[in-house]
Amino acid sequence: MLLAKTFGDTVLEFLANQGWDVLLVISIIVIAYVGIKLISSVLTKILYKSKIDGSAIAFYIAIVKVFLWILAIFAVADVLSIPTSSLVVGLSSVALAIALALKDSLSNLANGILIIYNKPFRRGDHIEIDGVDGVIKNIKLFTTELVTYDNRRIILPNSKVVNGTIINNTSLATRRISQVYSVSYDADPDLVEKVLRESYESNKLVNRNPKVSVYLSSHGESAVNFTVKCWTDTDDYWTVYNAMPRIVFDNFAKNGISIPYNQLDVHFDSNAFNPTVTHSAENNSTGLSAEKTETPLAYGKSAADRKEANGTTSEGLNENENL
Repeated sequence: MLLAKTFGDTVLEFLANQGWDVLLVISIIVIAYVGIKLISSVLTKILYKSKIDGSAIAFYIAIVKVFLWILAIFAVADVLSIPTSSLVVGLSSVALAIALALKDSLSNLANGILIIYNKPFRRGDHIEIDGVDGVIKNIKLFTTELVTYDNRRIILPNSKVVNGTIINNTSLATRRISQVYSVSYDADPDLVEKVLRESYESNKLVNRNPKVSVYLSSHGESAVNFTVKCWTDTDDYWTVYNAMPRIVFDNFAKNGISIPYNQLDVHFDSNAFNPTVTHSAENNSTGLSAEKTETPLAYGKSAADRKEANGTTSEGLNENENL
């Protein structure tokens, strides 16, 4: 009982002396939490209406949140009468320890700033980074988010993005399409080029300038390969790319142009089925030699006829043995 009474008196004395400060600290933390969320929400709406790239907005909001929380920490320290210099020293020590433990994360943070500054891509761009491709969704403090065309989410560290090879497929207004078509060696090359050129030029999404290019590019084992190159708006790239093979296929069929496919021609040699085999035998003791000739097998005949034709009767065997 005495211990409980002593502890209670200590708590009451602390609340009497420091109660206001504790209440003030709690109030600052609550106000900071609510205020930071409100400021972030309002700032997000303002930034989305501005000309700032949408993918970088999350990065800016994160920086603002960190800055506001630092201000809240200094406000709490002032209420608790903690010297600012001591707090700065303490925060510096903590920051140094965190920097050593999370050097890779800080590298991602620095690279995130480089991405925002250099702007190699924007939100909605289709990019490829070292074999990974997708549409840019967000650039955050430490990572960059992509969404693939089959709706998968890919998160890349900012350091990998900066240090990797970035291919931006949608940053320019137009793109070139290159497709290869194989036709039979019997096809007329001039007719093939004409059909291919007319097929592409008939598509309204294909740009007229530069003109469609068609040429014989290579000779295959069983086909002649023609390459077609054309230009289209970036937004129409996949529409044209996916539509043209079917259009060309139909036009080839209308003009009697055959598309080859791998096939195997097998030729049979009739002699391979009815071989004539000659055996030679030599008597080493007498120096005499004999030769036996087997005639081709007589397929389709009776067993007796085949034996007779092949010289396998008992008399034949005896004659051979006597030799």
